[in-house]
Amino acid sequence: MIDFSRYFHPDHKIYLENVNYEHIKAPAGKLRMNCKDTIVAHLAEPVGIKVTFNRTVSFEPEGLFYLSVSFSAIMRFNEETKDEISWKGLDIASEFRQNGGAVLHNLSSRAALLIAELTSASGQSPLITPTGTAKQPPNHEE
Repeated sequence: MIDFSRYFHPDHKIYLENVNYEHIKAPAGKLRMNCKDTIVAHLAEPVGIKVTFNRTVSFEPEGLFYLSVSFSAIMRFNEETKDEISWKGLDIASEFRQNGGAVLHNLSSRAALLIAELTSASGQSPLITPTGTAKQPPNHEE
């Protein structure tokens, strides 16, 4: 288990990477909402690593809307400790899924807020998604 506070500076550059919202005509009948989180991480040499959190909201059968929101964080290496780990041979995304707590919570909270804002833009009640990362995507009947 990697102690990220040891290998990276506490200040991270966080930014909105991508938003995709598609309005889809709603079919008759019940819809099942799917909310899926994806975490991707890779080296951003020589600076540090880039972690991207993506949350997608869709429906089965396809209807209402499709929404995807991605936020990224650039984490700068601590020059004194960065060489203690072979970052090239490490599954960085997996490490973040297991113990990237504060950074992932920050990214997922931003995604949840933006999803709520976008879904309320048409005058509907906002769709509130989890602020953490789910082990399995939550499913809800609409």
